[in-house]
Amino acid sequence: MDADLLLTWMSEVGSGDVRDLRQRVAWAARARDRSPKRYESGRWLRDISALGHAEIDWQRGNWTIAPAVAPLLPAAGGTAVLAGSRRVGLLDRLEKSIAVQVQRPKDGHGEPLPAPATVFLQGDNFGQLRDSLKEAGVQYVGCAARSIARGLLRITLGDPAAPPARDDAAEHISANAEDVRFCAGLPKGDGLCRISVNGRPSYRYRLNGSWYHTDHATGILLDRAARGISVMRFRAERVSDDEEIGTVFIDQGAPLPPLQARALVLCSGLPPQFGNLARTAVYRNVPEDIARLVAESIRQPMSVFA
Repeated sequence: MDADLLLTWMSEVGSGDVRDLRQRVAWAARARDRSPKRYESGRWLRDISALGHAEIDWQRGNWTIAPAVAPLLPAAGGTAVLAGSRRVGLLDRLEKSIAVQVQRPKDGHGEPLPAPATVFLQGDNFGQLRDSLKEAGVQYVGCAARSIARGLLRITLGDPAAPPARDDAAEHISANAEDVRFCAGLPKGDGLCRISVNGRPSYRYRLNGSWYHTDHATGILLDRAARGISVMRFRAERVSDDEEIGTVFIDQGAPLPPLQARALVLCSGLPPQFGNLARTAVYRNVPEDIARLVAESIRQPMSVFA
């Protein structure tokens, strides 16, 4: 799938309907003889959001391209990454004044929907980098990963909600600690419930007998926290400027909310990798303090191992 062309189209159009975008993603994948499943197109949209290219409003069913910015990657020798809008001619303008390295994701078997290429940027110094970015219409935003992480609020339930109607085809999360799996029916006690509203999944959470609105990621993470199930681990790999840098592992069944995912992704500029054997999402080049801020915001203890 030509994900770069699709990102360029999104940048030129500016905004649109999520359902239409998913159809375009699926069509682009089929044009490359791939047959994506529905959850894979959803994963692609979440990657686009985490990379900082677009904002996805799942509740309202629309998307908006983000402004072109250049976040600085932590512990990466002054390297920035291009995020947001990538209109026609932008890379050509950048290459005239700064070093541009384009890294394309592997497009092998099992990856039907690769993310757009990552564009790394370097200048002779920060001043020259900022000036060149500004001239090209890109805003330098410093270490966005750390700024986002420091501003994260702890996840919480939304407004009070009515309980699912009797004729709703409700599902709840299984009590199986090894996997997140939805089963038919309402939960016996407190917990997350999924129903369909106007053809879209809608999530409710029962707590102490009362129902509340929530979203997919928040509901699952609150459910895991309530059951005492840890979904996040950190492996320290090197030290840079007296801080531990390493890899974060998140159980695949527990997707991160958009800002938490973005804080981790903008540490490397790369979308998460997925380990099918261990069934984890893998985020690289993450400073330990950013990992801990993310863990606290999703109400998770963070296991640290070497």
